[in-house]
Amino acid sequence: MKINLHILLIFFGNSIGWSQELNTEDSIHKSAVTIHKKFYINGYIKNMQVLDFNKNLGRLNATDLIHNRINCKWKPKQNITLNIELRNRFIWGDDVRNIPSYTLLLRNTNETVNLSKIWLSNESFVMHTNTDRLNLDYKIKKLSIRLGRQRINWGISTIWNPNDLFNTYNFLDFDYEERPGSDAIRLIGNITSFSGLELAYAHGNKTSKNVFAGKYFFNKNGYDVQIITGILGNRFTTGVGWAGSIKDAGFKGEMQFFSNTLVNNFQINITLEGDYVFKNGLYINGSFLYNNNGLNTNKINPIDLNFKFTPAYLMPTKFNFVIASGKEITPLFSANLSVLFAPRTNLLLILPSLNYSLSDNLNANLVWQSFFASFNQFSALNHRGYLRLKYNF
Repeated sequence: MKINLHILLIFFGNSIGWSQELNTEDSIHKSAVTIHKKFYINGYIKNMQVLDFNKNLGRLNATDLIHNRINCKWKPKQNITLNIELRNRFIWGDDVRNIPSYTLLLRNTNETVNLSKIWLSNESFVMHTNTDRLNLDYKIKKLSIRLGRQRINWGISTIWNPNDLFNTYNFLDFDYEERPGSDAIRLIGNITSFSGLELAYAHGNKTSKNVFAGKYFFNKNGYDVQIITGILGNRFTTGVGWAGSIKDAGFKGEMQFFSNTLVNNFQINITLEGDYVFKNGLYINGSFLYNNNGLNTNKINPIDLNFKFTPAYLMPTKFNFVIASGKEITPLFSANLSVLFAPRTNLLLILPSLNYSLSDNLNANLVWQSFFASFNQFSALNHRGYLRLKYNF
């Protein structure tokens, strides 16, 4: 039981309220260095210290991570782009020693083809490389075709994304700004400047399902709207998402329905989100997620808190609320606080962070997170602290 709970907290614990760096594959390359007029490269290197405490802030485990990313883009012609992105990590410390089969957790479960390599590994450290993106993009007038490992981002909301059928991600994983991808083929056709149709297929593997789906998107009365229909494994799915505003406040939402199977009942996930920026620069975000098959009792077993997310399973609990805030204290220094609460189960996460810009390319982040829940009684489960330095090049 103790080992299972520790693994649960590692999955869910390498986290902060949510990533404020919502990069897309295209935006990653905006600051790329031009090596040749047709070849661009950029990336970053990070060092992150992780301190893991027990519920009484007594026992301490320590892990260190050096994380390097290299993003390459080659444009032999104006309408052809080859994207290659590598994720290199060297991890050592107590997490590697204490978690069984730790190296198996490093691979993205969405990927059909294994393009990862473990260079070094023993009982206390591992050096790992994964080809995180490898795709070819071809454009013909209003049609774009992308083949290979890519991120198909159909989500609209900031916290939870029921519409994201292809690349479900841990919404708390602040150290993976790019988010996971999948091996897929995608076609995007623009009908007008504000509407279009997207089709995509991703082949599954032992842990993920085949996905074939289409998205029709358009703008209506100032709202961006999308309608999604497809097949996930052997389940029919359909949903809708929108983003707009009510006066000066942002308003977003997503709904996704999954049909019955012989094993699973129907599933529906609904998220609603609003955000607002005050005149003094204070940012407030409120989000809600409903999972019709989620836990809704305070008499639960720790094993039931399964945080291995799938498109139909975004939280283990039925009702989930997040309140998040952020404020720029000075042009170089900002602070954030996020609180997640699930009623009845009394799952509670408190997630503060501080961010400081040391220079144009160097940033420091200090993150703390505390986890609480009701098993036999309401109590702390775990506390984790992070100190991260990130240099962009």
